[in-house]
Parts: sequence; C-alpha cells; structure tokens
Amino acid sequence: MDMNDPQQTGITFAEITLGVTVSSEPPDPSSPLGRVRAFTEKYGPEALRQDHIAAAAEGRPLLP
Repeated sequence: MDMNDPQQTGITFAEITLGVTVSSEPPDPSSPLGRVRAFTEKYGPEALRQDHIAAAAEGRPLLP
C-alpha cells in the first residue's frame, strides 16, 4: 500500500473499519452479492426488490 496516496489510504481504512475487502474481481457466486448479481443477470435489474436483498443476506432463495 502506498501511504502517500490518500485514496488508497482511505480504502484501506474503510476495509479495516468495516471488515470488508475491496476487490476488482467478481464476487463469489455463493455470496449474497454473487447471488444478487446472478439474479439480475437472469431476470434483469428491474426485477430486483428490497426483499431480494434481505433474502440474499439471510441465505434464502431469490424468487422472481
């Protein structure tokens, strides 16, 4: 990490405080984000509702 780059320093701080990892790779298909992305690829983004996000986070199936 380049400590002289304020953007990289901010990203690293966010990763540490939020407990996440910022990546340019696609998410794991079994992760909540991967499941939401697969749903929107199949049904389109207009089919995505708030209850789909909650279902993905809880590990429930995403139904159209």
